[in-house]
Amino acid sequence: MITLSYKGTNYAGWQVQPNAITVQQKVEEALFILFKIHIRANGSGRTDAGVHARRQVVHADFPDTTAINTHKLTRSLNGILPPDIVILDIQEVQPDFNARFDATYRTYHYYFSSVHQPLHEHTTGVWWYPLEINLIRECVGMLRGDIDCSSFTPFDPELPHHRCYFFDGSVAGPDADGRYCFEITANRFLRSVVRSLMGTLIEVGRNKISVEEFRNMIQNPDRSQAGPTASPNGLVLHKVGYDDAWVLPDNLPS
Repeated sequence: MITLSYKGTNYAGWQVQPNAITVQQKVEEALFILFKIHIRANGSGRTDAGVHARRQVVHADFPDTTAINTHKLTRSLNGILPPDIVILDIQEVQPDFNARFDATYRTYHYYFSSVHQPLHEHTTGVWWYPLEINLIRECVGMLRGDIDCSSFTPFDPELPHHRCYFFDGSVAGPDADGRYCFEITANRFLRSVVRSLMGTLIEVGRNKISVEEFRNMIQNPDRSQAGPTASPNGLVLHKVGYDDAWVLPDNLPS
């Protein structure tokens, strides 16, 4: 199990693509340099182009784990990887561990502000409007339990359903630089859900969408009613959990 952090500004997301540079590609290239064979780095989930990760988790099958010094391997990989990708930890796990399917929850942060700070240029979504943060917080409080996210994600005919189970959500801030942090934890996230939620919440904060209209998007999903999708700049995969900190109910659709 490899835990890593990256700034996604220069990458077309996590997953390997044929005509773009991705984080997975860079990690697998570094592994190839050390082991001289292709080792697949299987992520806990995909992050889109420009999205960052504080603690992404991947699993990889090494040819001979008995010969691996994880501390030395961590240092060696960090010596090969570009400076915007850092291995935080490597540990041996059971052979059947799966970074994606064994995860019990994911937590994302979205940092946003109405004040431009050059130091946070690529890590904050900036809107040049006054925002009613209390209205945003009221809507975030609705993000609890089993929710059909069809209002906030493109329809995917290959998915059996578009539901996510939201454990918790909050908006903290502002910090010393005027930034707020939208934190959301769920068992899974579908494509663009957090960014679409953030864009819609910004419209609530601007009084372009009412609290009741937001509630209706949750109760009666309709993709056409959501706000614009927020930029990837402020989005960070904060944590992937493999514990019982959050427990799903038994009657969720599979």
